[in-house]
Amino acid sequence: MSRRRLVALISALIILLLALSVIGAILATTQTSLGRARLRSLINAQVASAMGSRGTMYIGHITGSLFTGVELDSISIRDEEDSLVVATGPVILRYDPRDIVDKRLLISYLEVNRPNVYLRRRADHEWSFRHVFPSGEKKSRSASRSLGDYIVIDSTVLHDATFTLTDLWSPPDSLKGARRDSAIRVALASKDHEWRRTREGIKQTRRWTKGELRSPYVRLADPDSVGKLITIGDMRVDENDPPFRLRNARGPVKIMGDTVFFELHHFDLPGSTGHALGRVSWGGKAPTHYDVHVWADSVSMRDVAWVYPTLPTTGGGRMELTIRNNARDAHVLEYGLTKMDLRSTRSHVTGAMTFVVGFPVLAVTNVDAVFSPLNFDLLRTLAGGPFPVDWQGDFTGSVRGPGGLLTDWHVDDGQLTFRDAHVPGAVTRASVRGALDILVPSNAKFHSLNVNLVTLDLRTIQYLFPNFPRLAGTMSGTATLDSSWLDTRFHNADVVHHDGVNPTSRFTGDGRVTQAPKFIAFDVSLQAQPISFTTFSRSYPGLKFRGSFSGPLRIRGTMDDLAVTASLSGAAG
Repeated sequence: MSRRRLVALISALIILLLALSVIGAILATTQTSLGRARLRSLINAQVASAMGSRGTMYIGHITGSLFTGVELDSISIRDEEDSLVVATGPVILRYDPRDIVDKRLLISYLEVNRPNVYLRRRADHEWSFRHVFPSGEKKSRSASRSLGDYIVIDSTVLHDATFTLTDLWSPPDSLKGARRDSAIRVALASKDHEWRRTREGIKQTRRWTKGELRSPYVRLADPDSVGKLITIGDMRVDENDPPFRLRNARGPVKIMGDTVFFELHHFDLPGSTGHALGRVSWGGKAPTHYDVHVWADSVSMRDVAWVYPTLPTTGGGRMELTIRNNARDAHVLEYGLTKMDLRSTRSHVTGAMTFVVGFPVLAVTNVDAVFSPLNFDLLRTLAGGPFPVDWQGDFTGSVRGPGGLLTDWHVDDGQLTFRDAHVPGAVTRASVRGALDILVPSNAKFHSLNVNLVTLDLRTIQYLFPNFPRLAGTMSGTATLDSSWLDTRFHNADVVHHDGVNPTSRFTGDGRVTQAPKFIAFDVSLQAQPISFTTFSRSYPGLKFRGSFSGPLRIRGTMDDLAVTASLSGAAG
């Protein structure tokens, strides 16, 4: 063998030995427990160095082949205050190393068990994860790709996911002084929401638990696309506030900065189904902003009864729901119902209305509702218990108006017909315009409510209040009502009594009528224009007067002790 060939052979052997040494070192590092432990220590050290004082990251035991995929027994990230940001159980990744050489993170399969994400807004209105991962300056677009510019996951599975959101909370800006303090006390004592005092102020916490997600495509970064994209193939999760149990959700979710855009092609709740479109924004000092539209093809009242404590939990129907922040106070949410067609507690309600949640009391606005019918069972449910007297029957008709807080609820046009279930054939028809306090429906109060009484069958009042005068026939007319319906003050009254074809009696004036199960008290000043004693004698045969008389009347007391003062004149004198 020539000297030249010997040198070449030795050189080749040396290069081969070096290559084998490098491969052996790589295999020792990636394929042995000792090597992977050393690699994990190096990664944790590098991450800790990069994060500095902003927080800590821990990567647990690594198994598998680093060439094609790894399994991590846990990952955790904490902020500089040692508060949790992200934690997981076992994590499985599968990938092709050729993509990494090409500076692409293309993960063919990602499975995360028990992921726990905690977002907390601090007193400086920044989210806790921003302290750990500051946004930094936006990179200028360059022709060359850097590792991390492209991150795509072909298949993602999350098991038993938990997401916790803690945001700063304060009462509506319209509340001052004692009313503000009262709203804070009520909020902190609430059993339906999770509010608590912290060193950074009052905070509200929402939780999403028992999450399961399967996604056929996730895009976390792509220089040729804007934002992050998660295609939901199937998702289920339980939400605590409001209490939702979402199932079978699917559709794309796009994340751009501090805004999430979503389009759920389908979702199920325990008794409801539909689809939804919307966005949620949480950046800056403002409260989280919602602009969500839901098409509920089938809705169960049990799934939406959380809006107000006394809403019925039986029945259902269909509707469209829009969720937005109140224009004047972003802490307040509006749940707008349109194309509503709901049946519950022997009632059928169609039309539109908006529930406004976040003020000291519930508001119901933009009311355009039709009842066919509205049974007193629904009113008792809304009242949270029985009425002082046993009303039974159905309302039909419509109510339209701006509404408002239940303590000052405005009606522009109410057209109502009541059919009494106690007295067959007894019908009352009226139209109303004005304001009411219906916070407690069983003790509704009138605020200058204008009533146009088409007909009132007196048998209904006599059945409910046995001490009411046994006057036959019906009443019609107009009046403006104030105070409680059990202690009604009326003024500008102009009412007429009818009893078949007999002469009518007309009264104008003001007064007060106090109703109770055992008595009715009167304190009224009326002008008879005229009063027909001939007609009244049909109800009270012992009445000796006949004919029609006009003049002032003053009636005070109860039916057992009634004082009547009158100065009447007629044809008889």
